[in-house]
Formats: sequence, C-alpha cells, structure tokens
Amino acid sequence: MPQRPTIGDSLLRPIKQLQKDDCLCLNGPGLQSGILQQPIIGPRPDYNAGPSEVVRAGDHNTYIIMGRDRPRDKASGKGGTPNTGVGCIDLIAGLSGIQAREVDANGEPVKTNKSPEQDAARIYISQRADADSPEYFSCAPGKVGNLTNRSAIVIKADSVRMIGREGIKLITSPASDPYSGAIGWFIGDDIQGIDLIAGNDDSDLQPMVKGDRLVQTLNKQVDLIKDLQSAIFILMNAVMKTAKAAGGDVTAIAELTTIIPDLALNLENLKKAEKNYILHKLSYNIFLGENYFLSRHNHTN
Repeated sequence: MPQRPTIGDSLLRPIKQLQKDDCLCLNGPGLQSGILQQPIIGPRPDYNAGPSEVVRAGDHNTYIIMGRDRPRDKASGKGGTPNTGVGCIDLIAGLSGIQAREVDANGEPVKTNKSPEQDAARIYISQRADADSPEYFSCAPGKVGNLTNRSAIVIKADSVRMIGREGIKLITSPASDPYSGAIGWFIGDDIQGIDLIAGNDDSDLQPMVKGDRLVQTLNKQVDLIKDLQSAIFILMNAVMKTAKAAGGDVTAIAELTTIIPDLALNLENLKKAEKNYILHKLSYNIFLGENYFLSRHNHTN
C-alpha cells in the first residue's frame, strides 16, 4: 500500500537523536522508554505561532492553539487579513502527521504551519471561516453547498467515531435558532439538509428515501395491481366462454349470459383504475405529492 514518505534523518534535533540512541537498549519501563506511559523521544515540531495566538503544546506533538481563524500558515484564513470576529480554537494531535520534523536536512531548526492534509487528527473551531473551500478542508459542495463566512466546526482524522449511548441526532436549521452565528443574518427561511458524501464525490448525490412514505406507496401499488388483475380475470373468462359458446358449448352459452352483464361494470372499473394509476403516480412522483418519498433536504451517494 502506498505510504506518504517520512522525513528520515531530519526529524530530530541532534541532542534528541543522541538521547534516542542512548535509550535503544532500554527494554523495561525506564526513562524515555515509552512503556507504561513513560515519555519517549520523538519529533515535536516547533509550531509557527502568530502574535495573536496562545499555544498550549504537549511533549508528544499535541497542540491547543487559540487565536484567529487560520487553517494553514499565518496568511491563511480570515485571520490572515484585518478581520474582527474571527476567533479560532484548533486542537491538533500530530502536527504534520508522519512528516513531523524539528530540523531540516542540514540540522537547522524549522517552523511548522498547520496543514489540513498532513495533520494527523484535528478539531477546528472557528467563529468565521470558509470551511468547505480548498484553502481549508476542500469539501465537495453537495446539495448543501459551500458556505462561506460562517462559524464552523470541522473534525478530521483517519477514523472518526460518534458514540451516543442513547442516540445521536443530526439537526440542521433549528427553528429556535434562525440567525447565523457568524454574521447574525436571518437564515430561518433557508432550511439546509444533510449530505452524506462518500469519497468527497458529489457527482451522483441523490435524495434519501423516507421509509414510511415508500411503504405506503408500495402498498397502494400492490392494491392497484390486484384491482387490475381482477379486471383482467373477468375479461379473460368472458373471452374463453365466448370462444366455447361459438363452438356450440351449451354450458358455456349459459355461463356467458351471467357474465355479460358484469362486463360493462368491469369496463368502468378499468377506466377508474387508469385514473387511479395516474393519481397514484402523481402522489409520489411530484414534489408536493402526499406520498412523495424522497427527502426534500437530505442526500447521499
């Protein structure tokens, strides 16, 4: 399986490399062994902090960065230009991921910026951002669209799990909160849905199906088919009796006299069935139909 390349010998400062070499002989829970939550020698990038940022850094490449909106380097995001109301909290475990380094190939210290592509795991919380854009996290537009200048929370990692012992609710556009959190606009008339986009490919995004409505539609379809089968049975029975009567079958002639009066009623039933089929199709096939079973807001590929 292809793998993103590591930095190789340019990972650690020389003093750390010496300490690491000295620790290779350790096979118990000793100093710098990493066993039983002991510290271990590894790369801790020097984050390229901006003047407005407060940084809390752990010893094992973990960061809590509080400042202005900034998805990448100091010039990126809303915080890269003179904007107010762009507060940001960024939680990063694994700055630069497998490419984390402290020095370059010449052993010179280097500064490291954030990277939506390389950071191993990240929770990005911003008061105002263009979170869907390529400058940030490159999300496909889907049906929801690429919103700009909005407050955002983005969670990105190799595996993301949401666990709710008593359920999980994904709610959009709540009626109790009809204003934008970033700019205060009224957005209550614009209900946004949920897009499930596997592979970040929205080229075949389709509405999700509402199960109860679909069951109602299928049950009605079955009832209409039964009515049609009954009508066809009566017609076919009449055709068979007519054929036998034409051949001189006395019994068929007698039976035919009892069937013929029902044919006119059966013809009316067929006309009604045709009308019912049209109404049924309209009930589930148009946006405002009572049995329209596609979600008006939520989509998936």
